[in-house]
Amino acid sequence: MFLRKLFTLLLSLAAITTYSQKNFSYTPENPKAGDVITFTYEPAGDLANTMQKVEAVAYISRPKGQKADELVLTQNGKKYTGSIQTDTSGNLINIAFFVDKKFDNNFNEGYLIVLNDEKGNPKKNAYRNMSQFYQFTGPGVGVEKNNTKALECMEKEFSLYPDTKKIFIASYLRLINTVKKDEAPAIVQKEIELALKQGLKDESDYISLESIYVIAKLPEQAKFITSLKKEKFPNGSWTVNEIMEKYYAETDPVKKKGLLDEIVQKANSDDQNWKAIKENIDYYKLLTVSAYANQKKWDEFKKAVEESSVTDKGRLALFYNNTAWEMQETGENLAYAEEISRMATLYAQGEMKNPTSKKPESMTASQWQKQNEFIYAMYADTYAMVLYRTGSYKKGLPYARDAAITINKENSAGYNNTYALLAEKVLPPKQYKKEIEQFVKDGKSTTEMKDILKRTYKKEQKSEAGFDDYMASLQKENYMKMIEELRKSILNEAAPSFALLDLDGKKINVSDLKGKVVIVDFWATWCGPCKASFPAMQKMVTKFKDNADVQFVFIDSWERGENKQKNAADFVLNNKYSFHVLLDTDDKVVEQFKVEGIPTKFVIDKNGSIRFKSIGFDGSDDKLVQELSAMIDLASGNTPKAF
Repeated sequence: MFLRKLFTLLLSLAAITTYSQKNFSYTPENPKAGDVITFTYEPAGDLANTMQKVEAVAYISRPKGQKADELVLTQNGKKYTGSIQTDTSGNLINIAFFVDKKFDNNFNEGYLIVLNDEKGNPKKNAYRNMSQFYQFTGPGVGVEKNNTKALECMEKEFSLYPDTKKIFIASYLRLINTVKKDEAPAIVQKEIELALKQGLKDESDYISLESIYVIAKLPEQAKFITSLKKEKFPNGSWTVNEIMEKYYAETDPVKKKGLLDEIVQKANSDDQNWKAIKENIDYYKLLTVSAYANQKKWDEFKKAVEESSVTDKGRLALFYNNTAWEMQETGENLAYAEEISRMATLYAQGEMKNPTSKKPESMTASQWQKQNEFIYAMYADTYAMVLYRTGSYKKGLPYARDAAITINKENSAGYNNTYALLAEKVLPPKQYKKEIEQFVKDGKSTTEMKDILKRTYKKEQKSEAGFDDYMASLQKENYMKMIEELRKSILNEAAPSFALLDLDGKKINVSDLKGKVVIVDFWATWCGPCKASFPAMQKMVTKFKDNADVQFVFIDSWERGENKQKNAADFVLNNKYSFHVLLDTDDKVVEQFKVEGIPTKFVIDKNGSIRFKSIGFDGSDDKLVQELSAMIDLASGNTPKAF
């Protein structure tokens, strides 16, 4: 039976490889790590028949991390040729072919090349990295998440290199729980029996068995193994986690500083367990400093930063930017917010123009440049908002323009909003009105921009009469375009079945909601874009509160901390949201829906079919309300309301 299953698996993988060669071929046929690979490619999928020049990047997986190489493509008719110099330590190549932000995903297979060792065998961890590709990194190049393929690759890795199973047993069994739910309990139990039979020799054996018991939902057994591990290995790697967990939980700045001193001392010792911590000491120093910010002790905060001796200027700039943004939101110590935001912005501006930091190997030169531009835009937007809060409008406008127009090409509603707020204060109405009107026409506007236009309209017309028609005329073209795109993107996939507890402890089964259009919003309390989208989502909940045929559920997933229910409940209560929150404490439902990032929303029709999937939030409240309203209409079989 085992041989039959293995043969079937190999046939499956061979079929994938053969399928992927229809428009892509390479030599040598079985490349070794270190070889130069030449390839021929003809655009397919979303890039088929494209008139634009295709670009390509090769991502080479290695033990020390992924390396990105920008590829030079030579075009001959419809086909492209190129070459890749592989790394001797590499084991897998993922090639991304793209035009602008659109990828050829090879019919959701990806363009993958396994590298071989000197004996011609696939290198160790090649198929494990392929499993990671189908679970996590694939979506970054347009390949949809596929846990079934991920599991096949993991099993292939184990068949080639059995010793890797113990290392990756936890991620393997989580895949089993997702892909083979009915078989999972028996498989997990078998792994427990095998681990006990082989015996617990070193600390990794105990850690492996701990994780299996946790997956099997046997907490008492897991605790017992943990106690044995601590007794047998009093100075083991577990001590790092225990001290770090205590450090993370501490909120008192003085006590946190005391724990940090202990961590620094251990990190500077010869104990290899602390090596990873040592590489990130600057992060922990700043995390300690942030405890003063959380308590609004700004004098102590400033002193602590000066005494922290942080050497990583990039990390310090990020810390300053994030702190300044929170300060301007609450109006806390704006003079100091301006000081630290300015420092962060000038540093980022310098890095964008003349980088002093080393380019990460995981990025190409152009990707790194774009990242530096993105970082500067983010910091410039923060600085501009701080200056807006302090009334320094003329000083802030150039930075807002850099962020919104020069770098982001008016495509970020959030950055556009900062620019609009400052433009109203600095520019003549004729100029800023035209610019904000364009933001609205492009669907990159916010409620605050609408308010600016209303004020301007009222001054010009001496009345608000006709303003709604004026706004509708601005939004009409983009709205109709949005409807057209939505009609093209309608899905027809069976929604996963699930039952979860809400904040009151009541079990909600999605099957009980059949006959209604259900909007499922995946979120977490730590997710910035999720929280930024909630004012608009509250508008949607209020809009449909009397419609018995529409139901919203907000599924709290990937939540951090021990008391996940309290985290979610406190957040909703403190912000006065009337959301029906369900708790996905085991992160099973978010996995069932194949969510790649949050926020992600699904619109499920009355028959239980997913009709729409929306990922992320671009900062435009108006766009979210319009788009989601149209999705609900279409899922209900209605014609979206036209302007």
